[in-house]
Amino acid sequence: VALGVYHAIGRIDVGTESIVDRSKSMKSYVMDIFERYGDGESNVEGVDQYNACYGGQAAGLAVLSWVESDRWDGRYGIAVATDISEAHPFFIAFVGAATTATLFFPDAPLAHHSQRATCILHRLDFCKPVGWHDMAPVTDGKYSVECYLDALDSCYKTLRKKVNDRELFQITDYNVFHTGGGYHIVKKAFERLLRNERPECRGSEREELTAVRLHPSCHILKRVGPCHTVSSFLNTASVAMSQMQEALGKVIMVFTYGSGCAATMYQLRIDDIAYFDPLEVWFLKRFYKNSVKMHPGDAIPIHNIYVETWMKFEYKPFGRQKENPDLLHALEEDVYYLGEIDKFGRRFYHRGGVKARPLDKKYELPADTAEGRPTRKHWGPLPEEKKNKLEDKLTTVDEKRRQIEYDMTFDHEAEEGNYMEIGEFNDTYRRDQKVKILKPLPDRKQHGTTIEPDGLQHSYQIVGTWARRQSQEMTQNSDGSWYFEFTLGENRWEEFYLTQDGDKKRRIYPHVERAAKDGVAVGPHDGGQSHFWFLDCRERVDVPADQMGVPGDRYRVTFRWKKMKELTWTKLQGEVGEVDRSQYFIAGSWTDFELEELKPDTSRRKGWYSTEVQMTSLGLEFKLVRNEDYSQAIYPVPTKREDRTCGKHAAINGPDASGATFWKVDGVFGGVYRIAFFRDAEDCEPAGMRVEWTKIDDRPVVELEPTYYLVGPFNDWGQKDMRKMRHPPGDVSVFTGEVEIEEMAPDEKSPEKKKFMMPFKIVQHKMPTRCVHPDKDKCTQLMEHKVVMDDKGKDLSWHIGAHPADKAKKGDVFSVKLQIAPTGAMTISWSK
Repeated sequence: VALGVYHAIGRIDVGTESIVDRSKSMKSYVMDIFERYGDGESNVEGVDQYNACYGGQAAGLAVLSWVESDRWDGRYGIAVATDISEAHPFFIAFVGAATTATLFFPDAPLAHHSQRATCILHRLDFCKPVGWHDMAPVTDGKYSVECYLDALDSCYKTLRKKVNDRELFQITDYNVFHTGGGYHIVKKAFERLLRNERPECRGSEREELTAVRLHPSCHILKRVGPCHTVSSFLNTASVAMSQMQEALGKVIMVFTYGSGCAATMYQLRIDDIAYFDPLEVWFLKRFYKNSVKMHPGDAIPIHNIYVETWMKFEYKPFGRQKENPDLLHALEEDVYYLGEIDKFGRRFYHRGGVKARPLDKKYELPADTAEGRPTRKHWGPLPEEKKNKLEDKLTTVDEKRRQIEYDMTFDHEAEEGNYMEIGEFNDTYRRDQKVKILKPLPDRKQHGTTIEPDGLQHSYQIVGTWARRQSQEMTQNSDGSWYFEFTLGENRWEEFYLTQDGDKKRRIYPHVERAAKDGVAVGPHDGGQSHFWFLDCRERVDVPADQMGVPGDRYRVTFRWKKMKELTWTKLQGEVGEVDRSQYFIAGSWTDFELEELKPDTSRRKGWYSTEVQMTSLGLEFKLVRNEDYSQAIYPVPTKREDRTCGKHAAINGPDASGATFWKVDGVFGGVYRIAFFRDAEDCEPAGMRVEWTKIDDRPVVELEPTYYLVGPFNDWGQKDMRKMRHPPGDVSVFTGEVEIEEMAPDEKSPEKKKFMMPFKIVQHKMPTRCVHPDKDKCTQLMEHKVVMDDKGKDLSWHIGAHPADKAKKGDVFSVKLQIAPTGAMTISWSK
């Protein structure tokens, strides 16, 4: 008798690293489907398997053993590998969300073949301790990669022994690797295996082996991104779907890994064409059909909400409703979405989520009522039907580009001058409030513009990171376009903008930050200071294959302006240039975070740089900067988002402009430390960098001369710059600096009520922990107050102009004076 689908499954194991309950198995949630739709079916063996990324493979091996055992009852087995890898936006590139369900049965198209080898070791490169305060794991990225490669070596040696020391490349045809860190990890692992197998292999032979043996497994990876428990299954499917009949009779060697650590290397023989669509058909029918196109910047707010659900009780998801309600219409009918976590931490799901109607009564279970399970009716009304938007008036690409440029160049402050004030009147409905009535001027000026070519002769310059942001002349082609060629540096990315006639106020820049080629170009215009074209040549999912490159590769940027401005670039195939040597600088507490060059360490191999510093009362905090460019900062990744400093074991990030954290040396007062930095010039990833420090001496402490800086709205409270105060030669008891009065609102809740004033406070050595401030907010020099130096002055500042005695007017310059008594007591005063 043929069995129904829900009765034909004899075992299901779920592999994960992100268990939802320390006692209850995720597999039991899956059984809810069998119970509701399969006439109460419950005779299905298997529970959860978890060990970081190895959980999925552990589930697969458990089901395989069941099918091969004498307890197998003739039904199918399923191994589910699943994960939403939990991490903060710092690691958004590694947040994999994928699931595979692998069917196990005798005579399957992909047969487990010959021998396998396993390596399980006690390592602490990655863990999620019980009670850990954060969703993200405790991890050491570089060490985890080392553990991965050590496990690979161990499995390789064991498998070689089991196959009588035959060369594995002779008895297998494809290689599949675990890809928790992305393609660069896969490539690194393959090259490691290749060195073990054929140490003499070089050049074109290595490239050919990589293309033939490795690349078939990476097609899905390069579009989906890093996955975790799913990796080996997904990459095996990539081989089957991309090779189809070409793979018949061939053998796949699979290496799967989970931190902590556990790894297995095994072989699969392709006996038949698997039950898959060809790869490109699958992408269209399955992958892209229900995908939601979203820029990472738009996804991060939703992801942040997800991160905050850690350890939450009495919680209902709201991320889509809050950030983009239209995404509710993208919920899929056959997917089970979380509806609620109740006060006991129990989770409840609904097929189709809030988009779907309540469950048909015929599928309700007695347990629903007995356990008081919340259902769809408890989670609010159905979302409104998606309304058809009016057809976009901007019918052509050129019109859309012009509108974007108009919006980018619109001067909102200047636009205020286009109106005259009629008067101020009491609001009709709220008599306690006044309303200003404005009338547009008859000759009002347009402050937005679409910049058209003026027909005059101009020159164009390019300002890029390869030349340390120094302006370089572009060359004109016979067709009127302009071009510039450069050599890719060791970051394997470059950013740039253009200028017209060498005038920095006539910038030409993209309409978005870190823009790709062929986007909307804006200018010449005095704006877009943070907007650059971003040429990414790293091996990334969103980087075209013909754009990827290595240090030394040559690229050409081309700019033309006939009707519309166009900028593009191409890789110059076969051309190689000399890579400029990078310099690395350290910004530390002992230099007021000004840059100081790290010198190459000749006592160590190439790539090491170091400096020596003494521990003073300032402590030792630092980050690194490439080529004196703060947008190429190298910094530690904190365990908690609010942490400002990290120890030496923190993961490394950069070079990029996001570095707001510092390494902190925990050492002894007077100790001299050698801080060392290493970067592998052939590895552009953070894993190719190391930061370390060692104590080398004890010396009498030499304290640094104190320095003080003014911060306020004039420099975004120190975020943009800090204004250094001066002192007389040899006298460090008096410091002075100037601030200029502006018109501003003292109370953010009443922005219409403005005064001539300027708030400020003072920072010693640019350290937030040494903020000089009053003990009360909006403090004047005539108020009785105390002057304090600590890290608790976030909402406390002096206000010049808050007291009428200051007689402050817009544009007035006031001199601020800091007086330090021999006892250390401080006083603050100012005068016009």
